[in-house]
Amino acid sequence: MTLIYFLIVIGILVFVHEFGHFIMAKRAGVRVEKFSLGMGPKIAGFKKGDTEYVLSALPLGGYVKMAGENPDEEPTGAADEFQSKTVWQRVKIAATGPLTNIVLAFLIMPIVFMVGTYSEGPAKVGYVEPGSPAEHSGFLAGDLIEKIDGRSISDWTEALSLIAVNPNTDVTVLVDRQGKQETLTLRPATATELKIGMSGLIPDMPAEIGKLKPGFPAEKAGISVNDKVLAVDGKTIYHWNQFSTIVRDSKGKKLALLIERGGKRIEKTVTPIEDSGRFVIGVEPVMRLVFKKYGFLESIRLGFDKTIESIDLTFITLKKLVTFGLSIKTLGGPVMIAQMSGQAASAGLSSFLSLLAMISISLGILNLLPIPVLDGGLILFLVIEAIRKKPVSRKVMEVSQSIGAAVLITLIAVVSYNDIMRMFFSK
Repeated sequence: MTLIYFLIVIGILVFVHEFGHFIMAKRAGVRVEKFSLGMGPKIAGFKKGDTEYVLSALPLGGYVKMAGENPDEEPTGAADEFQSKTVWQRVKIAATGPLTNIVLAFLIMPIVFMVGTYSEGPAKVGYVEPGSPAEHSGFLAGDLIEKIDGRSISDWTEALSLIAVNPNTDVTVLVDRQGKQETLTLRPATATELKIGMSGLIPDMPAEIGKLKPGFPAEKAGISVNDKVLAVDGKTIYHWNQFSTIVRDSKGKKLALLIERGGKRIEKTVTPIEDSGRFVIGVEPVMRLVFKKYGFLESIRLGFDKTIESIDLTFITLKKLVTFGLSIKTLGGPVMIAQMSGQAASAGLSSFLSLLAMISISLGILNLLPIPVLDGGLILFLVIEAIRKKPVSRKVMEVSQSIGAAVLITLIAVVSYNDIMRMFFSK
């Protein structure tokens, strides 16, 4: 099923991208010789008018073949050839593919909110890890994060994403603290070899038991699902992470728990055991997310805001990658997309559509980069042609495209390596 969902995602994104090129070429009067969904050998197809519509064997791509598009071909001067069109017409044809991918995200995201999505709630700090950058910056449990570097924060996903792409960089955080606004400077630390920013800010999560592992100390001690841990060894517990840390640091020492169950307080004694190198009692927290559907107009507003937020985050991530602020190991390729497609589909339609929109944004923006062999590279050549009043020489284009192809192949190799390492060697 993962493979099927992956093919659905890739098929939709490639079709939308190539359809953008196709429809703009038709509008400009360019003869389209072939529209292929997929690459490589032809599986099936038909011809209508001047265009052959083809389904090809390799699903990782597609293309629109326009008359006179290939610089290696001598233009005949026919009015319906790509090279016969004005610079502006050719720029529009090149740009419409990636822009259609971005437009797709604007169309999909409102549907996500109409179908229904799990609400995280506002970015309220539930726990500040001791010794973390957040503690050094003066964050307190109960702080409500309103802005990061001037960007309004709607939920924890947005807050943690902006923190993640700013390792070892000062960010300004505006918080609401008991009705009063405070401005704090946070410098996220680098977490793992991926160079992802880590702050030590943890969302609000009470120490409430959501699941018990059979045969582990918690079950044997008589602890039940929905029990809420109020204190451990007389120390008040405010957050699940605080409780988890105490258990982990216990070194197997017996712990006295004060628990609330059905409005009554009871005491339990439990002795952590070592499992996979750390001390545990065999419990997992309650995950309380609210599933909510929105009306048509509200869904359009929320979908628009979420898409703009994702575009903004994509540009921030690209900037960090180019300036080496983020490791290239954070990038993923087809294998990661396949895994995420399967996971999102199993989580429900809204999760699947959200993933489709996010990948569509990334694909659109990536193709607009001024790298030869990408749409952005062609646009760059056309801009130069407009400035010089004559086309870039065939030799320069060939060399540039060879370099661009080498960069792209290297990038594909890197993300494929990252996928393999995550798949087989991640812990």
